[in-house]
Amino acid sequence: MSTSEKDTSRGPDLRTVVVDDVSVAGTHEPFVEHVAFTAPPGEVTVVATDPGIPQVALALAIGGRVELLRGRVSIGGAADLADLQLRTRLVDVADVTAPEDSIALQAVVQEELALAERPASRKAVAAFLRAHDLSDRAARPWEQLPAGTRTSLLLELGAMHPQVRVLVLAGPERHGGDHVRWLDTCQRLAETGLTVIVLTTAASAAALTTSKEHAA
Repeated sequence: MSTSEKDTSRGPDLRTVVVDDVSVAGTHEPFVEHVAFTAPPGEVTVVATDPGIPQVALALAIGGRVELLRGRVSIGGAADLADLQLRTRLVDVADVTAPEDSIALQAVVQEELALAERPASRKAVAAFLRAHDLSDRAARPWEQLPAGTRTSLLLELGAMHPQVRVLVLAGPERHGGDHVRWLDTCQRLAETGLTVIVLTTAASAAALTTSKEHAA
């Protein structure tokens, strides 16, 4: 796992995300200001960010969904907004891509499969849930699943889009629960060559780094 203070001496490849002195305008003052880090493929990059709107604003900036007050975001050296939007999947961003708590699990999976340009029929949804041992919970509200399970499912579904090269997970700590399951999913997806970025609080970032060190 890497942190926002990682060594940036290596040249970027086609999936390396570079966030260079990025600020996003807010109502009265910037939501985020002077953020800089490099996230290479094959690793989980943890970025400490204030909770709430700052996390959302930074996620939108990385994904090319908002104009920047200053700075630059690029993937493999390309900073075109359309390319950023195509190559990134914003995972569980509050009030943006996070599912509503009351929606049934099967409906969440169906929508995410459709967004990933995968078959989203009842049969396809049932197959996905069966593969994850969740068939008996298909009709349950999303909020009734364990937090780690919800986050892991969204990560997996987000990674299924054929054009996605970067996953941006925002504020997973807000759900509580144990971070081990979804962190394992992040690491497994990174090992496939994806760039995985986790925006979280400073305290959570420290806990994630400690967990990785203990697992090593």
